[in-house]
Amino acid sequence: MATFEQRESGWWQAKVRRKGYPSQSRTFEKKADAEAWARSVENEIDRGIFVSKNEAERTTFADAAGRYRREILPSKRGSKQDGYRLSVLVEEFGGYSLAAITSSMLAAFRDKRLKTLSPQTVVHDLNLLSRIFRAATIDWGISLPTGIPTAVVRKPGINNERSRRLVGNEEARLLAAIDDPGPSPGKKRNIWTGPVVRFAIETAARQSEILSLDWKDVDLERRVARLRGVGGRATKNEEPYRAVPLTSAAVAILTELKNRDGNIVKLPRGKVFRTTASAIKQSWERAVVRARDKYERETLMAGLTANGMNEKDAAAEIRKVKRSGGRMPAKPKPPHKVTLKIMQNLADDPLLTDLHFHDLRHEATSRLAEKLQLHELMKVTGHKGTRMLARYYHPRAEDLARKLG
Repeated sequence: MATFEQRESGWWQAKVRRKGYPSQSRTFEKKADAEAWARSVENEIDRGIFVSKNEAERTTFADAAGRYRREILPSKRGSKQDGYRLSVLVEEFGGYSLAAITSSMLAAFRDKRLKTLSPQTVVHDLNLLSRIFRAATIDWGISLPTGIPTAVVRKPGINNERSRRLVGNEEARLLAAIDDPGPSPGKKRNIWTGPVVRFAIETAARQSEILSLDWKDVDLERRVARLRGVGGRATKNEEPYRAVPLTSAAVAILTELKNRDGNIVKLPRGKVFRTTASAIKQSWERAVVRARDKYERETLMAGLTANGMNEKDAAAEIRKVKRSGGRMPAKPKPPHKVTLKIMQNLADDPLLTDLHFHDLRHEATSRLAEKLQLHELMKVTGHKGTRMLARYYHPRAEDLARKLG
């Protein structure tokens, strides 16, 4: 039964008491609004669909996000990235109560983000929102009046499948650029990038797994390494670790690092690859650019000299297009038509373009597939099913033709 009381402020407080249900109360400026709210609550109780909104209305999204950051986020993979993402979500929804956040609000947020960010990033945003709402309802006992709002928000479609593999002499050129000691002693390259890249090609391991590898998880005699997730935590498939066999080349990489560490600390211990993801990312991107630049210069020199130009004039032609990004300089003379034709052909040449570190996992998986059975390959890559494994296995047609005989 509902009761109404006018407070000293002039506002009206409505109370609904019903046996078997928690007491509900709310204050309104007008009595008519209080009566309407009370009828709505009683109607929901009569129909058996009543859910108390008190806790959800008292808890702001900022409160829930803060609790999620403290209690749940530290145990998650990618907690650092989600920490940044959480700050964005708090800025957007922090002042709203959990009860006030609707699916239409989330859809508007999704559409706004899609104007400047990739669909994959927006999906990560929505997934994090969903985890917070689920934690509120399942772990913290906060009933959301309309359920988890992300459940009825359509996620943007993602088409991020890649089939990129190393082509031609791309691997040799890339490794040469990585191993280049640099133009001067003050600008040395990251000494860990070469071993990390080579180890990725040999094992099909993810970058995070490689950088988390600890010497305690390496057995060179048995040729086995136990790969773990970010910070040594569970792998992407929520397993404590994944034991992978090591090729002779992988053993050689680790042996060289073991000897290097042995000279420094007597016995190898701690992380195998003593660098960070950001350092590898920067070093990788710069190496790809350097390798591509060298390839273009060599292709230009070979093409120009093959057309009868001497090396001195060819070098002058190369300076024209390489200094201006391929655009015709104002002076002293525009590039030769042969130079422009070679540059046009290079624009369609895929060598050392659109190359990501994660493409090494595609390359390694495809190479291992030539030596291992399907079930063995899944053990190495850590895939639970053939559907996901197929995204990483990209055999070349010519390789399949050789198998046919």
